[in-house]
Amino acid sequence: MTNYDEYADLADTGVEGGRKVVAPEDEFFHSVYIGGKTRTNHLGVVEYAGKIHVRGVQYNLDEVNMIITHIKDVFCKEKDVQNKRKTECFSFKKGEYPWYGTTRLPNGSPRPCPQTKVDRAVVEFCAPCKAQIIVAGILCSSDGIPVLTEEKKPYFVFIKGKGSKYNNVSEYLSDLYKLELSPIFEPADDRSKAFEKRVVNNKRFITRVTKGMASTNFGDKDVFVLTRGKELDKNVILKILDVSKNTMEKFYEKFDWSNKKVSPLSGDTRPDAGVLSMEPSTPQKSTSELPTPEKPKVEEKKIAFNFNSINFD
Repeated sequence: MTNYDEYADLADTGVEGGRKVVAPEDEFFHSVYIGGKTRTNHLGVVEYAGKIHVRGVQYNLDEVNMIITHIKDVFCKEKDVQNKRKTECFSFKKGEYPWYGTTRLPNGSPRPCPQTKVDRAVVEFCAPCKAQIIVAGILCSSDGIPVLTEEKKPYFVFIKGKGSKYNNVSEYLSDLYKLELSPIFEPADDRSKAFEKRVVNNKRFITRVTKGMASTNFGDKDVFVLTRGKELDKNVILKILDVSKNTMEKFYEKFDWSNKKVSPLSGDTRPDAGVLSMEPSTPQKSTSELPTPEKPKVEEKKIAFNFNSINFD
């Protein structure tokens, strides 16, 4: 009998098949999505079409509440490959303009991204590219109490403003940006005020996410409807800013596809992108009544507590 140990020196010259698969309940950021059709998931829970679900955490909800920690608008060009939508080029829009995509020009140099939708329209390769926005945050009750794991840690969630879901997300964030609020930082100067409008305003309120409908060229589509809830106390807002700063690395690891090897042909089909552009909105239809949701997997305890006692590490 031949012993494989004779060939052990070849161990570092092999390959592991496929990328590591992480169970939804073990992800750091959990996707918030609207069920497209009724199905039974990997936990045996029936997810109903038209209901809002938090992958790996809660299912069959009429609304989700979150405190925003991170927002990032990106560019993403997709194409159909064997009846599947796959990413052909992606830009995380790092730093100040110009930004670059993950594909290169024919001469091998980085491909610069046209800055606006109008600019993209006149570049053949970039014309199909769409602006998207990722909105991530802490899952909470309507009172701002975080939903906790068994280890007393909060759940981090995200929504994607993509395609027909883009306009509502973009407009909501734009409206928050325009708010004139009392300053958090003192003394307040032009730089701190600009920073607060861009980074802090969206963290000062609980964001309520429900389902609506939008008319498109392909019929009516389910979309997110975002509304402003309870305003948070200053000490909570400062804590959220600390949490945002301390989880930036995990945010980049999850959503910056430019740090991953993405083939221009096969692409990356993971549903991790999300959207923000200030493009014209589509009129929204009213939300229809849906069946009573099943009881969430995680219950929210509406009790008084000290926000600083939550384990964010």
